[in-house]
Amino acid sequence: DSPVQSEGDLVNFQRKILPLDALDLSMKLFQEQKLLNAAGKKKQKLIVCATLVDKVPNLGGLARTAEIFAAQKLVVPDLFVKRLDSFKSISASANDWIDMEECKEEDLLNWLHKMKKQMYTIIGLEQTSSSKCITKMDFPEKTVLLLGKEKEGIPVEFLAAVDHCIEIPQLGIIRSLNVHVTGAIAI
Repeated sequence: DSPVQSEGDLVNFQRKILPLDALDLSMKLFQEQKLLNAAGKKKQKLIVCATLVDKVPNLGGLARTAEIFAAQKLVVPDLFVKRLDSFKSISASANDWIDMEECKEEDLLNWLHKMKKQMYTIIGLEQTSSSKCITKMDFPEKTVLLLGKEKEGIPVEFLAAVDHCIEIPQLGIIRSLNVHVTGAIAI
């Protein structure tokens, strides 16, 4: 004779529900994993915005650098770049390990304002009359680093949304560094 089971035991045996506490635990683990990079290191609350950068080698180098230094995210003008062989080669598969987001130039101003609402400080890497030396800058915990176009830098309409501009001190005759190198130094 087998023991008689209650109707409640039989019904609960077949239910396909996730107990609420297990769901909470899963959500907590997911949130914690988003705070860590693939190597298990805590991500910086640094978003590198390369929306204005259009040369694939520079985007690949920025992806590699951003991943190496555990940036939270890299923002690019078009996510299709991840599929290009030249990008893959230079990024050394960093695009597999770093979060990337697409933001077109025409959407950049709205995106910057959205990030400000999320309490990010927007720091533009640009030589202006009010730029602060990078070595004198105390970076806030939540920072968006806005990089400029390869030759023109950050256009005026975006400078208006920037909280601070920083520049890298230079000792030579050439006026500026490559945008990937500049971004890498700042990261």
